[in-house]
Amino acid sequence: MLTAMAKRPRGSSTRCWNERSRNGTIRLHSRDLFQGGSVKLRAICLLLTFIIAAGLPQGLLWAQTGPAVAILDSANTRHYFERNYPSCSPPGSYYLGADEYQRYFRGWEYVLHGNSIPYTIITDSDIENGRLDNFLLLILSNTASLSDSEEHVIERWVRSGGRLLATFGSGYKDVVTDLRQLDDRLKLQSGGTSGLHSLWHDPFSKLFTTMPFAPGVDVLISSYAGPTAGLSGKLNNNVLPYGAAANLLSSGNLANAYGHLIVPNYTKTAPAILLTDAGRGTVLYFAFAPEYLVSKEFDLPSSLQCPDGQNWSGRSTQLRILMRDAVLLLLSH
Repeated sequence: MLTAMAKRPRGSSTRCWNERSRNGTIRLHSRDLFQGGSVKLRAICLLLTFIIAAGLPQGLLWAQTGPAVAILDSANTRHYFERNYPSCSPPGSYYLGADEYQRYFRGWEYVLHGNSIPYTIITDSDIENGRLDNFLLLILSNTASLSDSEEHVIERWVRSGGRLLATFGSGYKDVVTDLRQLDDRLKLQSGGTSGLHSLWHDPFSKLFTTMPFAPGVDVLISSYAGPTAGLSGKLNNNVLPYGAAANLLSSGNLANAYGHLIVPNYTKTAPAILLTDAGRGTVLYFAFAPEYLVSKEFDLPSSLQCPDGQNWSGRSTQLRILMRDAVLLLLSH
């Protein structure tokens, strides 16, 4: 009904608009909201005005005919995994080469499908060609390599009212593993600090992995609200089991944190779950990758098996609750 109203001719008795702007979006004609037409049509015009004022991405109202959630399947990130991860060759490697990346975004697919949340898989070219305007929420699942133009498009989209859910290595340019460099971060930011990481107020353009401290870390939930509300009463000692690598964020953004990493022999507080505003948009960042454990538990992608002999049964149960509630929060935020 909203789309139909937006396409209604200018000469109709109730006008919500007077013309299209150069970028294709419709300009509301608010002074005519209460002049002519039926009560129902005038009410819809008023609703359109409120929705746009609330900051939805431009184009969403007019082009959205399918799911509001987009998951990026990035060819650039596939190439990154191909360069950095060997193919499956037990016992030397249990990775999947380029397809190791699928173990991330396929985990989000599993959770969304299991909770009847419609979604669309999009590509790098979709983002660069403006298709992102058709969605309310974008999921970047450890999307470790994006082009500069993609990052600029995503940042503008978020600041214009889009919602972004990013995990682990998404939005970073490099990975630091040398313990001697962890306390000298600012000197490592060659090439500037611009990038998606600035959306969750991390000043550092490189990911600082927890691997030098432990092969796996867990998350201590500090607040049961927002994305973590569904975990209330489901954890022992407020610990969300994870058991894999994470990103050591700076401790300057604690006010927006809903949990922190439990890192042995690391004395600083490292936020794990951050919910922040960016312009008119909203960003939820996980410093870890809960989706990875989902894929390991349910053998995703199903066409590329590489069993590692571990028992993954039940290890993603609480993480799937967090993932589900994170998406629902951002869709309603």
